Amino acid sequence: MNILLSEQLKKLRREKGNTQEDLANHLGISTQAVSKWERDEGYPDITLLPAIASYYNVSVDDLLGVGAIEKEKKLNAYRDKNAELFRDGKSAERVTLWREVQKEFPNDLSVIYDLMYALSAADQNANADEIIAYGERILNESTDQHLRDGAIQCLCFTYYYAKKDAESAKKYANMAGNSVVTVDTLMPRILEGEEAVSYCQRNVMDLFDSVQANVRIMCQKGGYSPEENIKAREFIIQCFDLLYPDGNCGFYHCRYSEIYKEMAKSYLKLGDESKMFECLEKSAEHSIVFDTVKDGKYTSFIVNKIGFSSIEAVKDFTENDSGLLLKFLKGEQFKQFETDPRMEKIINMLTSVAIL
Repeated sequence: MNILLSEQLKKLRREKGNTQEDLANHLGISTQAVSKWERDEGYPDITLLPAIASYYNVSVDDLLGVGAIEKEKKLNAYRDKNAELFRDGKSAERVTLWREVQKEFPNDLSVIYDLMYALSAADQNANADEIIAYGERILNESTDQHLRDGAIQCLCFTYYYAKKDAESAKKYANMAGNSVVTVDTLMPRILEGEEAVSYCQRNVMDLFDSVQANVRIMCQKGGYSPEENIKAREFIIQCFDLLYPDGNCGFYHCRYSEIYKEMAKSYLKLGDESKMFECLEKSAEHSIVFDTVKDGKYTSFIVNKIGFSSIEAVKDFTENDSGLLLKFLKGEQFKQFETDPRMEKIINMLTSVAIL
């Protein structure tokens, strides 16, 4: 407990803006004694604890760190509940959860961070002003790099997509760190052995997913023709096939499914029904695998130190991937094919696993 006490004393002194001598004078003891407490080389007599707590306007439990421990236990339980809701795509319920937690811990910036992201998932447009207020507060008050990075991202996207304010979005984008000096570029160089290899493999996996994301954005914003869209997405498939040549791509089955779905839309525009149905069937196959995949490990040589879990996937919708694809295929875009045997085959495939 004295370890927590030493940290609490230093933290409280910094927050109050006083010196070790100030506390020593208040207690009528030597400055050296306070210095020893902060260096974790001893601890106060139990009779002094109420006076120290009173001086800093905290409880004795908080002074000893007991309050902090209990708080962290509570927050971890709330985060576990949030993760469960996130996996199920229950965005509104996440907002309700974090609003209740905020009442309990109104000034905890990590709680404000989680509420900000829940609001963004639930309805970024309707909640834009509140999201921005929380993001700005985090940037103004927090020194935690994780919270600051998340706030920058949320502010950037909220200004761009909800506020339609590209200039403000660019301002926050420019506040983000570059890809040259990051924890992911530095850490592999200072780790050793299996730990270094695993970190590098995760980086490689993330880089391939980043390629996918950038090509997808190019297709969305580049005014590409259907032929160009197909060519771009064939490139992504080639990249993923290179990384996962044995077909064991775990989480990334959802990426394959989305890629083939977009290719099918392009083939529809070109009037090539045969290719369209071929892509839709592949999209369905990958969706089904993604929705039924068990915990396991990637087996491709370049990523064979990395495991995957069915509970890692998070979303802001309640349907599973097969359910979303099923709704897509039953929409107006494919109305003309609803009685086509090829469409019926794909619908039947998805229906067995779809959650709507």
